[in-house]
Amino acid sequence: VVMECTGMSSKNSPSIAQVKKLFSVLQDHFPDRLGVLLAANLSGLATMMMKMVLPFVTEDVRAKIHLIPNDPEERREMLLQFMDEEEIPHYLGGKDEYEFDASGYYENSCVLDDEGILEYQTTMPYHA
Repeated sequence: VVMECTGMSSKNSPSIAQVKKLFSVLQDHFPDRLGVLLAANLSGLATMMMKMVLPFVTEDVRAKIHLIPNDPEERREMLLQFMDEEEIPHYLGGKDEYEFDASGYYENSCVLDDEGILEYQTTMPYHA
């Protein structure tokens, strides 16, 4: 999974508690489902937040999370460890032009509103 973080700032970033909860869900419910999480284009604030949260994540999950360097050559070298050059997204200096269309993908799906999400989070085992 490549997590694009361009534009992340203190105004639109999740709180440290929310990020800890996300990683908690990943490690408690999906520890073997996550192959690798590559966080790209992190701001200084986001990098600091990740470094604060990662010590609270199990070693197994932490080993799967990688912060992609902003230097183009270092970025390319890191990404080539995980994917072929044809699979590297164009916005990270690669050749893959695919762009996910969320509205088309979820058009006929059940998507929860804010109230439904809150209800799910407060009743979900281990995280209520």
